[in-house]
Amino acid sequence: MDIFIASNRQLPIRYYVQEAVWIRRGGSTKLPELTLPFFVEVEIQNHYNLQIIIDYIFNFQKQYKQTEIQLFIKDTALLATIQEMLAHHKQRQHAIYILPL
Repeated sequence: MDIFIASNRQLPIRYYVQEAVWIRRGGSTKLPELTLPFFVEVEIQNHYNLQIIIDYIFNFQKQYKQTEIQLFIKDTALLATIQEMLAHHKQRQHAIYILPL
């Protein structure tokens, strides 16, 4: 598990086989302290495909007026890259918190 995504809304499961990105129900790893009820695990084989995760988050947020998302990330380089990619995303109704795992 590379990324753990928790939300106040039900998160969809997605498999991007060609890009080697799997977003599936969690449970196989030790879960962080959850403050949000819904979660998925993300496994990504190639960090060049991080845009898929960003698009997944933005498409998910478009479905609701308000969302809260927590991203728990193991790898510090991956954490820094995602922080940079989401730095310009500022919407009042959609909160994103990025935390180390």
